[in-house]
Amino acid sequence: MKKLVSLILALAMVLCAVSFASADETYRVAMITDSGDITDQSFNQTTYEACKAFCEANGVDFNYFKPASDSDADRVAMIEKAVADGYNVIVMPGYAFANAIKQTVNTYTDVKFVALDVGAGDLNTFNDDGSIKEEFKVPSNLYCAVYQEELCGYMAGYAAVKLGYKNLGFLGGMAVPAVIRYGYGFVQGVDAAAKDMELTDVKCNY
Repeated sequence: MKKLVSLILALAMVLCAVSFASADETYRVAMITDSGDITDQSFNQTTYEACKAFCEANGVDFNYFKPASDSDADRVAMIEKAVADGYNVIVMPGYAFANAIKQTVNTYTDVKFVALDVGAGDLNTFNDDGSIKEEFKVPSNLYCAVYQEELCGYMAGYAAVKLGYKNLGFLGGMAVPAVIRYGYGFVQGVDAAAKDMELTDVKCNY
């Protein structure tokens, strides 16, 4: 699975570089980690390995920067440092970068930003009731790559019913976009399987 994720990330980098490319521009790629490091066996590590592999294969300079703490201010500081050091493609893994992106992407318009697992909707400002207070307009130098966690959730929910489970529930932990999408898919998968199997006694709590 880790190799598959790395391949997907590398492909995203290739597509991103191609879409941003100009014949006379030299790219230098910097990855900013979130609160973890490049050996976390999760987003940081797969992003680091994919970026490194892509850059080595294409002769592109690459480095990574780790914020001093899990804060928007330190994430912004590392983005600014990477730009000051001459890196013009900034790769960031995870929704936690939303505020840092909003604070920097329109300042460094000649820098290409690649946001993994950050959708355009994650960049909006919301009211307390969840309605949109201010919609963020994604600039041309920002590429948002969003995983479709709802598809995995759907398959898990569908499979659970097919295996004979009828009293189901989803407890997602942190209410972050990826978990919400997975949970939504799980419930839809349960409902679809129950309908296909003509079952009326399947319950799913979310």
